[in-house]
Amino acid sequence: MRAAQSVATLTVSLALLLASPAQGGGPSVTLGPSGLVCAGDAITPDLVIEGWIPGELQGATLMVPFGVAAGTTQVRLRYCWEDGHTLDLGFWQSPEKGKEWKPADFRGWGGSSHPDVTLSPQGFSSEAEYLAEPKGYVPGRTTRGFLPGPLPPGTWAAELGVGAVLSAEDGDDDGAMAFRLEFARSDDPAFAADPYVPAPYSSDPVRTGPGWYTGDMHVHAEHSALGDATMTEVFDFAFRPIADGGAGLDFVTLSDYVTTSAWDEIGRHQTLYPDRLIIRSSEVITYEGHLNNHASVAYTDHRAGPLYEMREGGKLKRLRKSRAPKKMLKDIQKAGGWTQLNHVATCPSSEPFCVRTCRGCPWDYSNKKTKFKKVDAIEVASGPAQLFGDTNLFSLAAIAFWEEQLAEGGRIAAVGSSDSHRAGRTDSGTQSPIGTAATVVYAAELSEQGIAEGVRAGHTYVKLFGSAAPDVRFEARAGAEPTVWIMGDEVKARDVEFTARVLGVPDGALFTLHLLKDGVLGVGIPVSAGDSEIVYPSSGKGRYRLELRRGEEIHVLTTPIWLKQN
Repeated sequence: MRAAQSVATLTVSLALLLASPAQGGGPSVTLGPSGLVCAGDAITPDLVIEGWIPGELQGATLMVPFGVAAGTTQVRLRYCWEDGHTLDLGFWQSPEKGKEWKPADFRGWGGSSHPDVTLSPQGFSSEAEYLAEPKGYVPGRTTRGFLPGPLPPGTWAAELGVGAVLSAEDGDDDGAMAFRLEFARSDDPAFAADPYVPAPYSSDPVRTGPGWYTGDMHVHAEHSALGDATMTEVFDFAFRPIADGGAGLDFVTLSDYVTTSAWDEIGRHQTLYPDRLIIRSSEVITYEGHLNNHASVAYTDHRAGPLYEMREGGKLKRLRKSRAPKKMLKDIQKAGGWTQLNHVATCPSSEPFCVRTCRGCPWDYSNKKTKFKKVDAIEVASGPAQLFGDTNLFSLAAIAFWEEQLAEGGRIAAVGSSDSHRAGRTDSGTQSPIGTAATVVYAAELSEQGIAEGVRAGHTYVKLFGSAAPDVRFEARAGAEPTVWIMGDEVKARDVEFTARVLGVPDGALFTLHLLKDGVLGVGIPVSAGDSEIVYPSSGKGRYRLELRRGEEIHVLTTPIWLKQN
C-alpha cells in the first residue's frame, strides 16, 4: 500500500486549524484541540479538523471543505463527537458546476451511525464482512450508504448535520459540541482495481393483472444505519409466506436513509423473488420531520436547515437559508415519484428526551411550509401496533393528524409501515417486524408505476396489526349507474349506497365494523367469522371511511370515499 498523500496536497491549511474564531458577522465554529479520541479501526490521518460547534447551529448543516488530488483512489474519514450530542455525516464530491455543492455532487450519507466512512471506485464489502463487523474499515471498499465511483479532484466537503447540541440546562458545561474529523487519502491503485458495476433494475411489472396488493411502505436495510439487517434478510422475511413465519407481502419500498446507494444493489436480489416487487425509495431525514421519496429514482436534497460553508478560522459563510419541505415534495413529484410523511406523531418534540434521541421523528413543520397538496400519503401507523399496553398511542395521534389534513380539504392516502430495521427480528421494544403495519393498494399492475398510481388515487387501506389481518372492501354505487367507486374516489351523485365487505375473519375473533363520516365514529356492527357484507345508505356530502375494530383497538382503516352531491 502506498503512503497517504503528502501534506502538500491539502487545500485546508494549518492556519485554518489554529486560527482564532472569527468575531462578529454571525455564528462560527471554534477550531482547536477538542480533547476527543475517536475509537475504531486504526487510521493515519493526513488532515485533522476539530473544535466546538455552538448550540445556536442546532439544525444547521455545515459543509467542511477538504482537498482531493488527481489520482486519489480512496478517501477515508473517521470522526467522533462529544457524548450526548448528535452529529450526522455526509460526503459531497467536487462541484460539477460553480462553487457550491449541488445534488449532482452528493456521494452519500450515514447519519450518526457511520463513525468510519470510506469512498473508492470499488463497491461495498461482502455480506459476510458486513455481518462480522458492520462498522469496520475494509480497505478499498466503499462504506454502505455512500456511492462508489471515481473520485474527481477538487474541493470536496464533509457534510456535518448538527442534529442535537445539549444546552447548559441539559447538563452540558458550555452548550457546545466538541467534534473531531480525521481524514486519510490514498492513491493506492489496488483501491481502484475492481470498479463498481451497478446491478440493473427491471421496471417491468412482476404481475400484470389489476388487484389488491399488500406491502410495507417503509423498510430499512444495511444501507441505513450500519448494523441494520442485510437486504437478503429483509427480502427473505418480507416475501416468505405468513404460514412459514414471514410477512407474506407482495411488495416493499426499500427506504434507506437519505442515500440512493442501495438502488443499484436491488437488481442483485430481484430475480430471487420473480413475482414480488422491491420499490426504490429513500427516507429524506430533516430535523423537523421525515418523509419518503418513493420511486422517483432521484436523490432529494435533505439539507433542510440553514446551510453553511466553513471558512478559514472557523468562520461560516451561509450558502442558503432553510429549505421548506414543500420544495422537497415538489422535487419528488416532478421526478415522477410519490410522497409520504413518516411517523408524524412519534416521540413529540415537546419532550426533551425526544429532541435528543429522535431528531425530526414527528412532523413539526407548519402547513405553510409543508403544502399538503404535495403530500400523497401519510403514515397513520408506523411500527408496533401494541407499543404501550393495548395500543400504540402514536398511531392514534397519527390518525388524528391525518384526519386534520382531510378536514382541511386534503386528498391524502392512509398508509401503514413497519419502519423496520431488523427484518423479522424484534430485539428492541420499538422494533416492528416487516409488515406491521401493512398497506393494501389497489393497482392496475404490480410495479413501481402501478403502486404509485394506486397510492396517488387513494386506493389504500391499512392493516395496523400486520398483513395477516382481515381484508376489507369499500365501494359506492349511485342508483342503477354501473360505475363502482372505491376508497380514494370522489362521487358526484345524490342517491348513493355504500357496500362494505370484511373478508377472512378467523374463527372466534370478535370484530366490529364502523362507518365514519367526516371523522366521526359510527355505531359498530358485529362481524362474524369468514366473510361479511354490510350495506350503508349515505347521509349527505362528506368523506366516508371504514374502521374494523376489536374492542377499542383499530385493526384496519381505509382511505375515505368522498361524496359530493350533484
